[in-house]
Amino acid sequence: MPLVLLISVFFSLQAGAAMPVILDQAPCVELSGRMERYDDYTEKLTLADILDPKNAIAFTHLKGNLNDGYSHKAVWLRFTLSRSSRFPAEAWLRLYPPYLDHVTVYIQKSIDPSRASSYRQILLGDHIPVADRPVPDPDFFAPLSLPLETSVTIYVRVQAISSLNFGASVHTPTDMIRQTNTNILFQGGYLAIVIVISLLNFIYFIRIKDRLFLSFALYALAVSINYLSISGILSLILPASAHLISDYLADIGKGGGILLMSVFLTGLFASELTPFTRHYLRLMVVIGALTVLADPLGFYIEMAPVTSLGALFLFFVVSWLSYKAVKNNKPGGIVFFVAFGISNLGYFIHFLQLLGLVPLEWWSVNNIQYASLLNIVLMTFALAERLRETEKRAMAALRESELKSVELATERVATERQQRFLTMVSHEYRTPLAIIRSSLDIMELQMSDQRSQENGNELSKMKRAVNRLVEVMDVSLEKSRLSDSREKEGAVRTLLAPFMASEVEEVRALWPKRTFTISLTDHAINAEQHYLTTALFNLLDNAQKYSPPDSPIEVDCHAEGEEAVIRIRNQSNGILTNDTEQLFKKYQRGSNSNNTNGSGLGLWLVREIINRHNGAVTFEKSGAYIVITIRLPLADNGEKCIKDETL
Repeated sequence: MPLVLLISVFFSLQAGAAMPVILDQAPCVELSGRMERYDDYTEKLTLADILDPKNAIAFTHLKGNLNDGYSHKAVWLRFTLSRSSRFPAEAWLRLYPPYLDHVTVYIQKSIDPSRASSYRQILLGDHIPVADRPVPDPDFFAPLSLPLETSVTIYVRVQAISSLNFGASVHTPTDMIRQTNTNILFQGGYLAIVIVISLLNFIYFIRIKDRLFLSFALYALAVSINYLSISGILSLILPASAHLISDYLADIGKGGGILLMSVFLTGLFASELTPFTRHYLRLMVVIGALTVLADPLGFYIEMAPVTSLGALFLFFVVSWLSYKAVKNNKPGGIVFFVAFGISNLGYFIHFLQLLGLVPLEWWSVNNIQYASLLNIVLMTFALAERLRETEKRAMAALRESELKSVELATERVATERQQRFLTMVSHEYRTPLAIIRSSLDIMELQMSDQRSQENGNELSKMKRAVNRLVEVMDVSLEKSRLSDSREKEGAVRTLLAPFMASEVEEVRALWPKRTFTISLTDHAINAEQHYLTTALFNLLDNAQKYSPPDSPIEVDCHAEGEEAVIRIRNQSNGILTNDTEQLFKKYQRGSNSNNTNGSGLGLWLVREIINRHNGAVTFEKSGAYIVITIRLPLADNGEKCIKDETL
């Protein structure tokens, strides 16, 4: 027996084969780092050509497994096996990955390894019908018959239109069955989970009509179609046609997955997208579509590196977008970030492997499936959280709408009651006020000239007071009418200078001891004069109430750009601690108003009137002064005249 082994080793060395791999008691032996390679750039060499001494000695040691990325060439692998008595004579040679296109195995069957007739040929690869393979299995298995302590040389020719990767291992029959069962169980479970998740997202889409769920469901199906092909499980599902459609399904799954993921990301991160990322995702949609068409149209080798590099950069884009989603507190943002982080790591290593940059033994197809499955599950949870948040916001909006409806109905009833009450009170007050006004007119007529000169001023004050009381009642009604959009008085072109002078004269007559300093530039505005009079009276009334009695009240009217500006300035008789914006709210009074009468409606009414005129009013504190500024749009750019006077 030692003589036979020596003879076998001698012929192996003559043929250029490396020292044999010894199979002992381990049920599985990986051949990574134990093979030699020869690159056939012509793609036409036969086994006889390879066994020619000039080619046989050209084999070089292969570190690890074959991992050449995308290439048109054919590669020949060579290794030698020898077993001890503790390893069974009948064994199985496993070749992977399962997406290899063309694999031809030559197993030595006689003692002379230098002759082509000494080898038995076995055709494998996903382009070979399942019925022609030694065993129907997701992986490629070739049967081995290993004489005891006799070297067996094996040549493998590998060629692929996809990534050129190759690894091999030797298994005992028992371990081969275990490997097959484990693979089928895993692949079946993977497909079942992905299909369930896809159906679940379809149901979500039908329920809420959110296209995100539709694009994600289709993406999950595309990923499952891709792995259905590259994992080899298709050979068990469709054994009669797997060799015809496996490449097409792999490309459809890969390209479709990229296309649908880009569409999904565009919708998911719409608020986080920049112009660059938006255009890049559109580019990836085009690349995904071209990848789907690449194999049928015959340009897959040229398209594959572009697709892989585009997908590699897509991983960084996805990571950045998911990070921004976390910063923006997007619903499910953290789950999206974790899900994309896990899948990106898996896909990143896988694509580097397809490009030949990462050794095959570092990362298997199953590891990619682990990462993609975890990604799909986490993404489903995140989308479910998004659905929950959407429903929660919808319910909150519905409740808020119902509350507003109740509030509006309540306010409408209260407004109607208020209007009825004010109308009744106004009517009841107008009658005695009319009697008083008539009596004053009679008294004025009956007075002699001398008495008229002596008491005319007092009688005039009484008539002004009655008129003011009538105005107060009108203001009460206006507060009610302002809340009714149907009440709209016609706006007329109004010159500000005479209008403001008249208003200041009216209040001066009521408070003759007050000094009003006015500076007027005449401009025209469109005004509802009755309402604007009410607003100005309220502001001037506030100015005289909340300032020292001997301090002047300054009124300035001028134009700034396309606006007329009315500014009322007075000293403050106290320190205002309120936020000035709060004073324009209903029933809100300043901290310096404790000793003055009022209901807190004056400034609210002013703002309502100015808003009605498409203007704006502001309240400012400037040192010891209070400044009220009204801005109204000008009616035109007509002639302007300037008046400055002190009354």
